[in-house]
Amino acid sequence: MEKYLIALDMDGTLLNSKKEICPKTKEYLKHLASLGHIVVIASGRPIRAIKRYYDELELTTPLVCYNGADILSPNDPNFKEISFAFPHEVIKQIYNDVGNEYIENVMCETNKELWIIKDDPTLESFFWTDQMEIIKGDITKTLDQDPMTMIMKSYSKEYDQRIIDAIKKHPELHLRFWNGMYSLYSEIYFKNISKANGLKHIAKYYQIPHDHIIAIGDASNDVEMFQLAGIPIAMKNSDDFTKSHAKIITPFDNDNDGIMYALKEIIK
Repeated sequence: MEKYLIALDMDGTLLNSKKEICPKTKEYLKHLASLGHIVVIASGRPIRAIKRYYDELELTTPLVCYNGADILSPNDPNFKEISFAFPHEVIKQIYNDVGNEYIENVMCETNKELWIIKDDPTLESFFWTDQMEIIKGDITKTLDQDPMTMIMKSYSKEYDQRIIDAIKKHPELHLRFWNGMYSLYSEIYFKNISKANGLKHIAKYYQIPHDHIIAIGDASNDVEMFQLAGIPIAMKNSDDFTKSHAKIITPFDNDNDGIMYALKEIIK
């Protein structure tokens, strides 16, 4: 049997609009794993927000968390964890360069602590704050550790150019706007950190060749993963930019078992 590494984004891909795994897709993925295929969740979320679904699928494989800033395996002691963190002084410099009058909120976190200027239901629901130490207030005064993430929020269109200019001072960093320019949220990350690099590490561990890597996603942070995979698949519910980087579009969306139907055409 030919073994595949199947990398799955979570929101908009593995999860439906109710933040659940469709029952048919769940059983099919469990079946593929039982046959020896390597099913991997690759998400922008932290492990605490992924683990529930990981356990639901009864996986024992590694995880790609924080868009590749943390790659680990909860159940395999032989898999060496790889993690990256921002120098917190760089975060403060970026914040000051943009200017607090353009910034609505900032969120940074490790696996145990979360720094945020003020409550934000959208960010908190995405990253899950359960069992986290939450430090609120001026990020330039409270942030005293090197976090894995830096997410900024603004209502101002002027913010976009200011954050672009601020990031240019740090050649090692890249900037990602969620859902395009002027989308409220932007994410700062290291150039060498992506879901793709996490997936590359996992593929090497299992000795899976390029043409047997399947990557399925729905957003711009999945594109680098598509470029690595031999079989890049975009969800039907993806934006046009993401679809343009895929070889296959799922016949159905994330509410209608799109993953399952696409994989059944490949793995026979």
